[in-house]
Amino acid sequence: MKAATAFRFLLLVIPVIWVVIRLLPAEHPQYGNLRAIASQERQSRYETTGQNKGASDKFTSHESSFKAHYESHYASSGYDFNHYRLAYHYGFDLARDLDNQKMNWNGLEPQARQNWNEKLMGLWSQHRQAVLYGWQQGLKLNGE
Repeated sequence: MKAATAFRFLLLVIPVIWVVIRLLPAEHPQYGNLRAIASQERQSRYETTGQNKGASDKFTSHESSFKAHYESHYASSGYDFNHYRLAYHYGFDLARDLDNQKMNWNGLEPQARQNWNEKLMGLWSQHRQAVLYGWQQGLKLNGE
């Protein structure tokens, strides 16, 4: 291969590799279980066995209130409930953390937004109300 051909090849390959690397979702160490939650959500849609008991059971048992909130706030958005389900679950999980239970939403929101992975879960501005509602419902459950 001639030097000029090799140089042209590198000029084509390097930007492609850079774009692929930039498109990979970032890890969030403070809420590193986002991918685990996302995969659990996908798995729970296809699994009807009792293997995924525990935290997601509490969320699932209150899912009707999340669906009602979706119907009143997002039904006309063009997205189905499953598009927002992960946002409700994220907020619900935030409320289960003892440190977050001591905070109000205005104090918690910047941290929640920072840990929100827009590449994986969508725009924060589009899902903010769903996360807030999930957090409020999680707080109510912990107060029971």
